[in-house]
Amino acid sequence: MGEPIREIATKRSVEAVYTGGSVRWSANGQKLFSTCTNVVKVIDLQDTNGNYTIGDPEDELRITCTAVDKNRNRLLIAYNNQVIREYSIPLDPVQNKPELARSWKTMHSAPILVMEFSEDGNLLATGAADHVVKVWNLTEQQCTHTLKGPSVVSAIVFGKNEKLVVGYIEGQLNLYNIMRGAPKKLVNEWQNHNSHITALLQIPESRVVVALSRDQTMSLHETETHETLKVLPLYESIESGAIGHNGNLFTVGEEGVLKEWVIDTAKLLMKKRVTSSQIDQLSYDMVSNRFLAVSAEQNLIVLDFQSLKITRQIVGFHDEIYSCCLFGSKESHMAVASNTSEIRIYNTKTLDCQLIRGHSESVLSVVSPKWDTSILISCSKDNSIIFWRLHNLNQDSDVTSTSLVPICAATGHANSVTALAVSNTAKAPFLASVSTDCTIKLWDLRELAKMKVTEVTGDGEIVDSLPKLTCSSTMVAHGKDVNCVDVSESDALIATGGMDKLVKLWQLDTNRMQLGIGGTLTGHRRGVGDVKFARSSHKLASCSGDMTVKIWNVSEKNCVQTITGHTCAVFRVLFVRNDTQIISADSAGIVKIWTIKTAECETSVDAHTDKVWSLASNDEESEFVTAGTDGRIVFWKDITEEKQKVEDEKRREAIEQDQTLTNLLSQKRYKEALVFALTLAKPYCAFKVISALISDESEEELGLAISRLDTRQTEILLQFCVKWNTNSRTSHVAQRVFFEIIHLVNPDDLIGMPNAFSYIESLLPYTQRHMDRLDRARQDVSLFDFVWKQMRSVV
Repeated sequence: MGEPIREIATKRSVEAVYTGGSVRWSANGQKLFSTCTNVVKVIDLQDTNGNYTIGDPEDELRITCTAVDKNRNRLLIAYNNQVIREYSIPLDPVQNKPELARSWKTMHSAPILVMEFSEDGNLLATGAADHVVKVWNLTEQQCTHTLKGPSVVSAIVFGKNEKLVVGYIEGQLNLYNIMRGAPKKLVNEWQNHNSHITALLQIPESRVVVALSRDQTMSLHETETHETLKVLPLYESIESGAIGHNGNLFTVGEEGVLKEWVIDTAKLLMKKRVTSSQIDQLSYDMVSNRFLAVSAEQNLIVLDFQSLKITRQIVGFHDEIYSCCLFGSKESHMAVASNTSEIRIYNTKTLDCQLIRGHSESVLSVVSPKWDTSILISCSKDNSIIFWRLHNLNQDSDVTSTSLVPICAATGHANSVTALAVSNTAKAPFLASVSTDCTIKLWDLRELAKMKVTEVTGDGEIVDSLPKLTCSSTMVAHGKDVNCVDVSESDALIATGGMDKLVKLWQLDTNRMQLGIGGTLTGHRRGVGDVKFARSSHKLASCSGDMTVKIWNVSEKNCVQTITGHTCAVFRVLFVRNDTQIISADSAGIVKIWTIKTAECETSVDAHTDKVWSLASNDEESEFVTAGTDGRIVFWKDITEEKQKVEDEKRREAIEQDQTLTNLLSQKRYKEALVFALTLAKPYCAFKVISALISDESEEELGLAISRLDTRQTEILLQFCVKWNTNSRTSHVAQRVFFEIIHLVNPDDLIGMPNAFSYIESLLPYTQRHMDRLDRARQDVSLFDFVWKQMRSVV
């Protein structure tokens, strides 16, 4: 891959699939319908290529909730203008995309927050922030009931014998009789809770409804006798729940733990930690026998019902991404550090994801050493560094067959650890870390290979239970926060950059594992965002908030080149192509590729909508990964060679076509030449052919050539006439062709052309202009002739 990079293009990307709201199962339990701002994302749990989007991403409306009927053949989407759109979900799995069946205005005066179908799918209940629940008969397409409640609606469930139970955010429960002709709609009010009703569940084959609340209790209610059977403590603020096929209750809440209860007694049977954050939703799919848990960090977690093992994890939205790193055998995995305490590990082939808990605060950087790509090192705002190892559990390289387990930790920084850099060789392995405490620390990794994988149990802090590395050397690096660090190819130098506008060089004694001052590089007018050593030369690149990229001579410690062209702060820089080019990324999401020798920008790509915090390449430098504040991860590929091949092919085809046309003209095969030019849609070539036909001795040749054209070719020729008619130098050819067409083509065929009238309308104004010009020329000639005759008579 030694050729310069001229063009890059998106190969694939990791986009947001869930930004909050409701998530629903499909009929076969293989797809999820998740809310993503103004569209619904359909997530195929079997094949990521089967994902697609329902709705228009450009729509200004926002989705407030969704619902799928029990038969799973209808998807309803409610928007913030109180309109509901119904999509029909095809039964044939080959037909992926649902179609819009109908939409209607609900007449709610506030956004719809809850939608639920009846068991048979004929009725729909909508609950809104206007305290009103409306019941809709979908068969007759009419609203049958409008039920006013005491506060904002938070949960709805259809009970037995045409009963409807509604929960409110202030803890009230109302029981309604929605039978037609019922003398009284509101038949009972329960006041057993004092906080938000988060879920209402109908116990199968019974008339009992379970109410879950944030007041850490659940209540059981009989919808026929209106009796409150029990109010039982759950000792946790409950956010959602589901009833499994075994008849037990499963709940989730602020602890991030899935709990199983006996409904009648609230006896805790089992609990399983799912995530370190709160879980907002829990739903059970009986077909696939799986749970879906939705965390407050917008992650979708699929669990097997029997074993409660996590079978699939999907990051709904990354928020802000700080760092990305390719690691594993043949770069099989990618680690992502974002605005969360969990590390996201992606399989680069399938883009399946694992969420790895370890840090207690946001992870800021992830790196992997070249000498052992199974090792991953992460640092965090919790002031710690954790070393991980990727374990393959079987021969398959999918997400379920690998596990990232901790080896050891490194603590000692007094503030957030912002960046890491690891040695390039394993002769004397080390890690350099920098922090907002203004220091650089050196860690000896020679004992790392001897450390065994640590078994971490319980839900405590992982860092506290891991073996600790000892810091070999500590230096005060900068006067302000240190942003970046890099190690030279020979492992002899380390470079750091900070908010004090300086780039510092540090000499390294690998025998004693000690740091020494190597020099200071000055010249930037703002904080330094990134530093990178060249791999095959004595160069160092740095980028800064002053919108420049500087190339330094490390030996002489001077700036040899300043590259300008960015219009905002430059955050990342990377050497590529044997140090002949660099890639830079800025705070506006622009990625630029520069040739160092000429300081020219080869290409500029609008990669992201906000700051780019991560820029990395694979070993071959054929692919690049960028990520940033917009939460997107984009894989780029070098298409310079592909584009060159396409351009060469186009050039070759153009030469062949020109030669063919020249041969036809030289052989006076004008009719074939005209058809050839029209088939290729080349106006200039057609103009040359028609000019040759007009200048031919036989005046009938043009008419004969046009008469042999089919309807499509005639229409193309008319399009050319419109263009030619706009220029006085080519208008005579356009007029002659148009004259032949209207005399040779059947009027009905001419009118039947799709754009016939627009062609005529376009020809008229320019034709009138040409006529006026000819009239003026005729008058000028007549005047000239008159004056000439008068002059001769005088003489």
